[in-house]
Amino acid sequence: MNINDKSSPIQMRFFMKCMREGFTNDVDIIPKKDFNVKDMLKITRRINEEQQLNKKTAYDQDDEEKKFRNFFRDLPVNIKFIELEVYDNLIFWGGTVNGIIQFIYKVTPDEATSGVEFNYLEDFSPDDPQNDEITGRIESYYDSFFKYWRNNILQK
Repeated sequence: MNINDKSSPIQMRFFMKCMREGFTNDVDIIPKKDFNVKDMLKITRRINEEQQLNKKTAYDQDDEEKKFRNFFRDLPVNIKFIELEVYDNLIFWGGTVNGIIQFIYKVTPDEATSGVEFNYLEDFSPDDPQNDEITGRIESYYDSFFKYWRNNILQK
């Protein structure tokens, strides 16, 4: 029995056994490995390869919000944005308009997986012409959003 096992049921059985029979010191203790510089570099490289970093600059979020709001300057709307995420192979951004229409912009190297997605919340009325106008403008802004990020991030 190894106390260093990560499985909770195994550890629980071990501790119950110790309580019933009295604790004995027959536990295998695995010593920690001393890492050298080469081992540490391997671990660091693996972590960096697994983890993508958000590459947005300090101005990207504000710029996108301003450009998006300009599409709605003549239409009174309340917009709450989510954080812009910029990675090597994915740009992801969206928000909620008037608390009823959620949208997500997704830009990938493959145009088939890129696009805009909508989620309509409880108070959404498909009969309201203003909602049609809002979704139309969200879709039309996606074209410029897609071109900008595809040309500036994905093409590099």
